[in-house]
Amino acid sequence: MTQGSVTHEILTILAFIYGIIFGSFANVVGYRLPRGESVVWPRSHCPNCGRTLAAWELVPVLSWLWLRGRCRTCKAPISWRYPAIELATGAAFALSAATSSGNYAQLAVWWAFWLYLASAVACDVTSLILPDVLTLPAGAVLFLASALAGIRSWAMAAAGAAVGYVIVAAIHLVTGGKMGMGDAKLNLGIGAMLGPGYMVMAFILAAIYGVVAALPLRLAGRVKPQQPIPFAPFLALAAATCAFVGPELWHVYARLTGLAP
Repeated sequence: MTQGSVTHEILTILAFIYGIIFGSFANVVGYRLPRGESVVWPRSHCPNCGRTLAAWELVPVLSWLWLRGRCRTCKAPISWRYPAIELATGAAFALSAATSSGNYAQLAVWWAFWLYLASAVACDVTSLILPDVLTLPAGAVLFLASALAGIRSWAMAAAGAAVGYVIVAAIHLVTGGKMGMGDAKLNLGIGAMLGPGYMVMAFILAAIYGVVAALPLRLAGRVKPQQPIPFAPFLALAAATCAFVGPELWHVYARLTGLAP
């Protein structure tokens, strides 16, 4: 094993650790931002009994497991979304590091992108709200970062953001507002990072993921026919799919449809 491969493996492990830490912060953003609260003050506390949490209760994933998903004081349940978002963010950070070509500027931008998506997912799952204060600044920052770091050209970043916004805006108009414009604003950042082609692929995948996830819940009666379902988790999962295996998916599609020999 060469020194370079060892360094790469260490970077991947550290990326996972930092990822779950940032995932924990995303959970804070997801709970507080839709409520108009500060994401840095006051200290983390149980939303049910109000007790300030000790440091050992804030260790990502492990604290939730140790506490068996309940507050140690009032025994109120702690949602599974906390460890799920932490682990998902850690995995995205680690995969980005593992597949990195050594361009640390691009890697940092991808990490910022995963933190953004984790925060958006936490907001949507918690409150069915994607706050403008999150999506609009992030869309602008990711557009600039994507182009400056060379992830996409200026034209492709702009086209991706525009396509992502227009897709949802069109559905919003056609359905009379059944799909919220928050998803359109979320797509500004996703499109800037993926470009127009993969943005379209991501939206199609997100729709498929959403149907696959929602159909069993509807059949089981856990989701009512008109009950809104957060779409950000499916957009985030689709964006990750395109980021990590997008070219491979496109080649499979091209072969199946005869677009490629």
